[in-house]
Amino acid sequence: MKKLLIATVAAVALGSVPANASSTQDQISLCASALQAQGLAPADEFRTKFVSLKGASVRTLKVKLIPTSGGETKVAECRIQGDTIVDATIKS
Repeated sequence: MKKLLIATVAAVALGSVPANASSTQDQISLCASALQAQGLAPADEFRTKFVSLKGASVRTLKVKLIPTSGGETKVAECRIQGDTIVDATIKS
């Protein structure tokens, strides 16, 4: 009986993992695509480098935008809910 209860609790815990949980690399790609779509950071002019990821239901992802042909590095921030970009901005 005790083993059945433990197995049931474990199954419920595994079932509660969000279906839209994606890797950090996927979220970086989403952010870069959103920045490119807005014309803020064209993919052929910048490469992205992970800085931080915070939050739960709405995550805040920070990336460095490093110019491919020299120039000033910028910091971009994307707010992600599920697999959708809510907001994408250049901070500096």
